Amino acid sequence: MVRVISGKYKRRLLKTLIGTDVTRPTSDRVKENLFNILSSDIQGAIVWDLFAGSGALGIEALSRGAQHVTFVEQSAGACQIILENLKVLGVPSEYYRLVRGSVSDFLKSQVNAAVVNSANDAAFVSVVLADPPYQSNWYDEALDLLTATKTCAPECLVVLEMNSDRTLSHSDERTWQLEDERKYGLAKLQFWRFSEKGK
Repeated sequence: MVRVISGKYKRRLLKTLIGTDVTRPTSDRVKENLFNILSSDIQGAIVWDLFAGSGALGIEALSRGAQHVTFVEQSAGACQIILENLKVLGVPSEYYRLVRGSVSDFLKSQVNAAVVNSANDAAFVSVVLADPPYQSNWYDEALDLLTATKTCAPECLVVLEMNSDRTLSHSDERTWQLEDERKYGLAKLQFWRFSEKGK
């Protein structure tokens, strides 16, 4: 079990998948520091929780005032846990969407959605939380995939959790700027800010 750190659902416990390698919940220490850094970005934000696992990061965002969270998770078992956690907390369905499938497929699907969303600023994502398996190759294409979706709001902030010794590269340094980096033992958080000037 993990807990919500702060906000509307403070101290409420969340279920996680037991006895599997599907999810790796972010520690309370890392999560608390993450959302302290995000404090000015999260209120009213449109959030994507990628590789959502138990949904703990997205739920923390809702607890702290995010407007809407899209949870993306490939595991059927983890999706069920996310739904159970949202139900127990009493989160209204209009505040979230659950997408079962791979994160790469979800991001590619947003390329077409961006055309539909172009007249609706509320449809653009303002905060992206991504906690892939540490050994994943997805990190190498993460920022380029997000740029390709054309659904990043101006000043969108992307937070990537990774192994502390991993380095990240992307093809267009004009589009993404590394704003902050924090290490917590074996974990590292990188905060990347989107710049419309690179579009």
